[in-house]
Amino acid sequence: MTQAVLFGITITLTATLVMLGSLAIFSALWRPKRKPEISFSATDQDVVFIFRDHELIDCSDPARALLNVLAPAAQANGAASDLSIVLEYLCVRFPNIQHNLAALAQSGGLEIPSSAGDGLVLSARFHKGLIQLRLRDTSDEGALLAIDRLSHEALQNELKTLRSIARNLPTLVWQSDMYGNITWANAAYIQALQGIEGADLALAWPLPDLFAHSDTQAEGRLAYEKQGQTHWFAHSQITDGALATHFATPIDAAVQSETARRETLQTLTRTFACLPIGLALFDADRRLQVFNPALVDLTGLDTLFLAGRPSFEHVLYALRETRMLPEPKNFNSWRNDILAMEKAAEDGEYAEEWCLDDGRTYLVTGRPQANGAIAVFIQDITTEATLTRSFRAEIETAHRVIDKLGLGVIVFNLGGQVLLANEEYVQLWQTDPCADLADKGLKQALAHWSKTCEPTPFWARLAEFMSSGKIQDKISGTIALRTGRLVNVAADRLRGGHIMLTFHDQTWAAADDRRHLMLQSEILRRPDLASQCSIPDGHDPQAETLVLPRKHRSARHVGTRIRA
Repeated sequence: MTQAVLFGITITLTATLVMLGSLAIFSALWRPKRKPEISFSATDQDVVFIFRDHELIDCSDPARALLNVLAPAAQANGAASDLSIVLEYLCVRFPNIQHNLAALAQSGGLEIPSSAGDGLVLSARFHKGLIQLRLRDTSDEGALLAIDRLSHEALQNELKTLRSIARNLPTLVWQSDMYGNITWANAAYIQALQGIEGADLALAWPLPDLFAHSDTQAEGRLAYEKQGQTHWFAHSQITDGALATHFATPIDAAVQSETARRETLQTLTRTFACLPIGLALFDADRRLQVFNPALVDLTGLDTLFLAGRPSFEHVLYALRETRMLPEPKNFNSWRNDILAMEKAAEDGEYAEEWCLDDGRTYLVTGRPQANGAIAVFIQDITTEATLTRSFRAEIETAHRVIDKLGLGVIVFNLGGQVLLANEEYVQLWQTDPCADLADKGLKQALAHWSKTCEPTPFWARLAEFMSSGKIQDKISGTIALRTGRLVNVAADRLRGGHIMLTFHDQTWAAADDRRHLMLQSEILRRPDLASQCSIPDGHDPQAETLVLPRKHRSARHVGTRIRA
């Protein structure tokens, strides 16, 4: 009985224990899973960061080393916190990382492979306000490598040099991924973003595109507006896998120079279009490059013909067809004249007047230009040529009149130089001051006059009159040449201060007067004719003919002609 009781108790205890174990197992199976703790081991070789908001709570040794490497360059680019430094590094390899981390609280965790193809995998977990970022290298190249101290120092020095260059480079440099997001930029790019409306509020990774609103159509150029001023850059880019590196060099000075040159060219074009002088510019190959409307008006050439850039020879042939060239007698000489004109224009020596058949006169000038070009100018000088010919004819007529006055005339300017001397003066004094290049003017004339004439105080009076400069009446006097000829001299001031001297030879006039008195005395000695004869006014003594009063006679009587 005792054994039976013990056996029953044993069975009861065993059943109880089995039930309790089963309940424990079922309760363990139905218990909800707990989220893993945010932690890592001291020997963890992965890059692990733990953040609370933007503050770094803890990190692994590889993560600390990576942060020390990234911090100087990121801070130079404007990164203010450890999280922004890490995100700047991750944005290059994991697109939309910021959007994914913002939704981490709902998803609890994520795992993203690198888009750069370098074997990196990013794991992110969220627990009780903490974010763990784990960066694992799944490739063999990511294994721990041994490196000597000298090599490490050389790499660090090179890294410092490259960072300094990127930081101080005036050229804007940035990188963008396949989606167009800017994943890296140098200090010059970030500095350019500052001060742009709305850009300061968006200085987070990925950075805003500085040239997103650039509407320039120039190839290889970008521009943006900042504080009402447009800044221009020469743009180029290099594609490396999924990343594109952009370079933008400032070219504001070059653009301003081009703008000034374009405005100057437009001004010159408008000026040439308004010029009355025809302009034709031929390049080094003697093709017409530039012409103005005046060339069409003066030559009558077709505008479409000139716009087709004809050669120099073709233009001259067209001018010949429209009878706008002085026509030589034979064609061969005309062709030689064409070649000679082109050669003269190249040397800068061609300038000729073309007298056309219709009476017009053109002044054609050829001037050499840079790079072997030739500029040909055609000017209508018909009015000027006609006026010049008229003036020349009037001057020649005035000279002929002065030469036929019977008086010697000479004119001096204010400086005492001879302006005019007629033929009568040259014959009287046997000198031509207008043809003598060594003539000294008034001083030489006074010396010549005094030497040729008998001594007289008139020359001193004349010298004083001509040098005083006072406005007074003219002076006059009579001088005697050493040959015995008597000459009346008169000096007068003309308008403008010029002085005119006239010389009237009185020798023949005195002889005529003597002959006239002798003739009159002889007539008076004849009593039968003295009351009937008279010497008329203006009588020429050389004719020696008396004019008798006409008597009233019959028609049949012819009358008696009395000779002296």
